[in-house]
Amino acid sequence: MSKTETNIHHAEVFGMPSKEFDRVVEILDRNPNLLELEIFSILWSEHASYKHSLKWLKLLPRSGSNVVVEAGRDISGAVDIGDDEVCVFKLESHNHPCAVQPRLGASTGLRAVTRDVFAMGALPLAFLDSLRFGNDSRDTARWLFDEVIKGLSDFERRFDVPIVGGETFFCDTFNSSPIVNNMVIGVAKKDELVSAVARGKGNLIAVIGLATGSEGVDGDAFAADVITGHGTKQTTSDFMKTADVEKSLFRIIRKLIEEKLVIGIQPVGGQGIVGAITEMAARGNSGVTVTTKDVPRRDEGLSPRDILVSETWGRLLLCFDPDKTERIKSIVLEEGVDFGILGEVNDSRRFQLIEEGGLLADIPVEFLGLGGKAPVYDPPFEDDDEYPESVDIETLPEPDHYPAVVRRMISSLNLVSKKDLSKQFYRSLSEDDPSVKYPSDASIIEVSENGKSLLATIDCNPGYMNGDAYKGAQIAVAEAARNIICAGGTPLAVSDCLNFGNPADPKAYGAFVASVKGVADICKYFSLPVISGNVSFYNQRSVEGRIVPVTPSPIIGMVGLLNDKKHHTTLAFKHKGDMIFLIGRSRNDVNGSEYLRRIHKIDETVPPFFDMQEERELHQVISGLINKQLVRSVHDVSNGGLFFTLLECGIPIEFGFDITTDAEIRKDAFLFGESQSRVVVSVAPEQQDDFVDYMVEQEFPFSILGHVTKGEVRIDDESYGFISDIKKDFESYLQKWVDGLV
Repeated sequence: MSKTETNIHHAEVFGMPSKEFDRVVEILDRNPNLLELEIFSILWSEHASYKHSLKWLKLLPRSGSNVVVEAGRDISGAVDIGDDEVCVFKLESHNHPCAVQPRLGASTGLRAVTRDVFAMGALPLAFLDSLRFGNDSRDTARWLFDEVIKGLSDFERRFDVPIVGGETFFCDTFNSSPIVNNMVIGVAKKDELVSAVARGKGNLIAVIGLATGSEGVDGDAFAADVITGHGTKQTTSDFMKTADVEKSLFRIIRKLIEEKLVIGIQPVGGQGIVGAITEMAARGNSGVTVTTKDVPRRDEGLSPRDILVSETWGRLLLCFDPDKTERIKSIVLEEGVDFGILGEVNDSRRFQLIEEGGLLADIPVEFLGLGGKAPVYDPPFEDDDEYPESVDIETLPEPDHYPAVVRRMISSLNLVSKKDLSKQFYRSLSEDDPSVKYPSDASIIEVSENGKSLLATIDCNPGYMNGDAYKGAQIAVAEAARNIICAGGTPLAVSDCLNFGNPADPKAYGAFVASVKGVADICKYFSLPVISGNVSFYNQRSVEGRIVPVTPSPIIGMVGLLNDKKHHTTLAFKHKGDMIFLIGRSRNDVNGSEYLRRIHKIDETVPPFFDMQEERELHQVISGLINKQLVRSVHDVSNGGLFFTLLECGIPIEFGFDITTDAEIRKDAFLFGESQSRVVVSVAPEQQDDFVDYMVEQEFPFSILGHVTKGEVRIDDESYGFISDIKKDFESYLQKWVDGLV
């Protein structure tokens, strides 16, 4: 053991508070040496240990009848989808890197979460993303958006998996601090799932992939903790661009699983080899003895400490029986990547680094990272009970020409079609892709030839979050579930990515706590387990010399199951003359709406009306209509309100609509209000009586809006033009903005 003991002054260099240093001394029953102190500082960072969020994350429901791998038990969660198959999916952020190098940050962020999914033995099938950018009048927003999209496309092309859905939102609160969250969905055979575990005395640990370099060994890093002075180390951009190695690692894992050669597989992430191997050992209630002398390295002069903390991308750790060494090594080398023995598993439950006969570090693994006994804090927070006032629509001037309002709202990037994005993506362009050919409220991902598919969506409206983070978070979950229901499926589980400001800011932390409570309460109410996720703190920007947090952003990724393709329900109107109905109750409510922001320049209000019980009843009604095949199209009312829901129904096959507004609801609230728990359906004339009979039996509010037209859009006998002309503006505006033409 090194004799260089440390003291509180050394701890200060690593940014470690004095009480944490005292805790380290207590754990070791001695003062740590420099290497041990650095290991503690890395693995007790926010990014590694979730020390400011873990208390509240425990509120989230994790178990369920279909849950195979619970949140926190492994690198990703998994749910049973029948036929001895599981869906493995995960949502993560890469916000801070995207603010600095957006193209690289977006690509590597998607790359990291993809590796977490396939390292469990799953075949990645689809990507989704949730993006937030600043005011669209700023050139910075245009540049960040364009570069992030290119970065996502870079990895999509290399890995040959499509981006099938997502959402994008622009507003001032994300100026200079974008939010870039990626969800990866994969499927595995249940008996082929692999855990990121190290167990079995005498088994070996090897590192495979790219040779270890000096990335992240010194300097400040590409991570949340680092940008804010709270953590790890820097990664060079050139080497991170080598994304093709992920396909080699994926092929290696497939072979290792087929031949049943491995016990555990763990990606090496931002905490380096030391973070990965201690996490494996803690998960297996084991210990590991490590030596770095056989670790492949790219840079000369790397010390054992450098090798342990390096952030070189494209590496995995494998745990396996020594008898399998030569076969595993041959498989790895055939793929053109490196292999080196790192250590051996024992039953000590300690991490021990031995180099040239000397013991350089000796730490119990249960106290590192998420091992279970790292520090957990409960910072003070403020309950935000000073919500903005609810906007009384009667205090707003009513528009005197509604077609002009529509034209102004079609210039909102938060409402216009994102279809042009697919032109920058690789596989999403395929006309045979079911999500392109049959657009619905959730993306469809085919799993088997017998008709079983997954449905996926990603949701959170920033317009609802500043006014009431608790209710805004609930609406995010409700809308995700509603999207899957409207597409004909059954919601299975959630992965969340919680993007907030500095946890030392009581208001920012209060928004985090309120959001987690909101997600937890509604997930419990809907019996939806949260099987994976991520927390991203320190998302903030400077405003007139003050550091302020971004809008609270609890992004909700959700996966559902579609057992039978005949129940897959699309959003497009299909026949002239079909009747259009609104299911749910309209209200004189424009709170939180894009209409309020765009037309009346009111940015902060309470969220729109939402009630959990009403939402659950809506889901039951819609599922019944779909199962009884009483509807031809289904589309939920969300961002932009009823008008934009109808517009999105009409655009795919270029049908128009002729509707009459409700005399009891002010017209702008009826057309553009975003009160929740509403769905638009179209019904064949010959099924109208059966539809009405069913709805009356359900005792759930519904009303007739009008009918599908050949192409004209009419409201209250006033023409708004033809759907083909509106479609051109609706689908071309985003690209014009990217090109600087608007």
